[in-house]
Amino acid sequence: MIRLAALALFLSASAVFAAEAAPVADSLSAAGQGPVDVMQQELALRDSVMQAQGNACSMEKDSLRAAIEVEKAKSENWEKSYNTLKKDNEVCAQALGISIGVNEQKNEKAKEDRQQAAMMSGSSFLGGVGIGLLIMWLIMK
Repeated sequence: MIRLAALALFLSASAVFAAEAAPVADSLSAAGQGPVDVMQQELALRDSVMQAQGNACSMEKDSLRAAIEVEKAKSENWEKSYNTLKKDNEVCAQALGISIGVNEQKNEKAKEDRQQAAMMSGSSFLGGVGIGLLIMWLIMK
């Protein structure tokens, strides 16, 4: 935006000075002044055009420096945000890993408990059948 304004200023200044250059040279030659005076006035006109162009360039340079500073600030802000998100992601990943590990341990323990309970009830049933058969054998004998 600032570059466009500087460019517009430069173009308008160049157009104004270029438009003024021809009438000045014509009026000087018509007035009968010597070539040295005309040359000095043309040099003064050239110097003023160069001054305007220099001002436009310095304005553009300043605007570019400001744009660079803004981009540096944005870059630093984005880098801080990225580092914060990266740190938060690492913390969440660790918490998720711990949670998954705890959940797997609970599932394994529950599975072992079910297997153990099934074995206990099976062995209890077989033990009861065995005692019943022993009692029956003793009675029948």
